[in-house]
Amino acid sequence: MEKPQLNTIVEFGSQKIKVLFSHENRRVHATMVPVLKEFLSHELGQEVEVVSRFTAWETFYTATDNVFDLVILAENYAARDLTSQDLIKKIKKIDQSTPVVQFSSKNECATEQTDGCYPLPKSRQELRPLTHFFRNHNRNRKRS
Repeated sequence: MEKPQLNTIVEFGSQKIKVLFSHENRRVHATMVPVLKEFLSHELGQEVEVVSRFTAWETFYTATDNVFDLVILAENYAARDLTSQDLIKKIKKIDQSTPVVQFSSKNECATEQTDGCYPLPKSRQELRPLTHFFRNHNRNRKRS
């Protein structure tokens, strides 16, 4: 059974931010994409379009050209063959510095003892854990 996942590429100016939003739940997709879009538009100071498509996990995670600026895992507790920790390890093999943020309503974080795990967001304000990433990204961009 193919697991759904969302690949979101966010563009602003000549820069591209590549965000992987991985989940196993269409309800999460439907509720988080608008919140994520609103949050990104607010953080970047301009309207942002969220482009999504579903792809097969293994191809996605093993392709070396898939280096992400940010990885968001949501409700991955139902993964049949990979835990969120497995996914993080696969992603970190590609790029050690990639920040990973998890959101879960099932307390997955407590069972996997993961830092950077938060309740599933229902509004832009609840995406504050991502603010740190964008503050650093914008600071680094100004330097270059």
